[in-house]
Amino acid sequence: MFQRFSIPALRLVAAWLATSGTALAADRYGDGFYTRGVEAAMYMDQGDAVLDPFYVPAKKWAFLPRTTLTLTHEDNLFLDPDEPREGTTVRLAPGLLAIWGRPADNHVYADYGLSIPVHQSEQELDDRPSHLLRLGVVYRTGKSQANLQGGFRHMEDVDAELGARVAKRDLFADLSVEHRVSGKSSLGALARAERHDFDAEEYSDYDRYYGALRCYRRASAKSQVFVQGGFGRDEPRSDGGEANAADFFDLSLGLRGKQSPRFHLGGRAGVMWRQYDAADRPDSEHWIAALNAESTPFGLTTFTAELQADVRPAVDAAGVDAVDREVIFGASRRLFMERLRGTVSVTFGQVEYIGGGTTVAADEPVEVTDGQTDDYWGFTAGLDFWTRWNCSLGAAYSYMERTRGGAEDDGSYDYGRWTLRASWNY
Repeated sequence: MFQRFSIPALRLVAAWLATSGTALAADRYGDGFYTRGVEAAMYMDQGDAVLDPFYVPAKKWAFLPRTTLTLTHEDNLFLDPDEPREGTTVRLAPGLLAIWGRPADNHVYADYGLSIPVHQSEQELDDRPSHLLRLGVVYRTGKSQANLQGGFRHMEDVDAELGARVAKRDLFADLSVEHRVSGKSSLGALARAERHDFDAEEYSDYDRYYGALRCYRRASAKSQVFVQGGFGRDEPRSDGGEANAADFFDLSLGLRGKQSPRFHLGGRAGVMWRQYDAADRPDSEHWIAALNAESTPFGLTTFTAELQADVRPAVDAAGVDAVDREVIFGASRRLFMERLRGTVSVTFGQVEYIGGGTTVAADEPVEVTDGQTDDYWGFTAGLDFWTRWNCSLGAAYSYMERTRGGAEDDGSYDYGRWTLRASWNY
């Protein structure tokens, strides 16, 4: 999570998802790839002084190739609190976006990125290529719109919430439908399916299914408020995960659109109720949120804020759920010239483990004590320079520090990463 050094890239991805009607939560399946295929397509109709993508039109088709080369140095590759090991990695990340239609209208797209290890100083790192694939369809009529997208990601990297370097495969599918019933109101339906598989046996695989209904009401000329009610299921697939199987319900209020030319607030916040299959485990409730804000008060610096809170099975502890809460503050602005941009962000997060005293078996207590809380924080600073030949250069440093269970000597660690990047046509 702290490897993400481009706040504008994340913001543009979020804008793409919002305009397509898919806003179940922040989309983090693109973490680890500094490729900007999907959001680059948004500029084909708009144009931009900084990002002017190269594409090959063929009637209604367009193709956006891209290539990124990164040099990364990490001072604690495996997040070891006692014997940190440094490591350097060189990766080549080519990609291609194919789109039929235009982002502002009906379209179909396929976006694929491949991250290939060219050099790794530590042999224990996963030397397989990482993959990221997105497929999507957007269909709009005068009163309705539908968005279907699916994707696959396979990669190894540091997971901030989990507090470990993990190799995993994720599959997801999203469907959203919206219909305008009057000049001020519309109705929507959302559905999402996820599958999470971990290479290491100590982590538990699980599936998540979710569906929701939304009611929108116009709040201003360019913004809407909505109420959302949903039902979902967490289904662990690993041995010993039965205690995590649960149905959950949520109810939330949200906002989307742009409230003013210089300020935007979107997302939702509410409450989740969880009902477990295990008879000896009591039901629970927690607040949840997926909010993001952006402001450009002076016209030069863009300030961003993001709040995420969710409850999922703790994949590193059988019979325990993890309550993840994270807030990110960032700023981005032009430095000295239009093509030089600087970004900085700071992140604060907390992972609370809840088990309700549940044990997997009489002689096998849960691995993480019920009520344990891990705190982490970090910052990122980066520079990006765009040339006039569809190329860009970037440099960034990110730092993360995590305290496990409030004890400095109980698995706590710090971690730093330097990154140099060169990209073409991303």
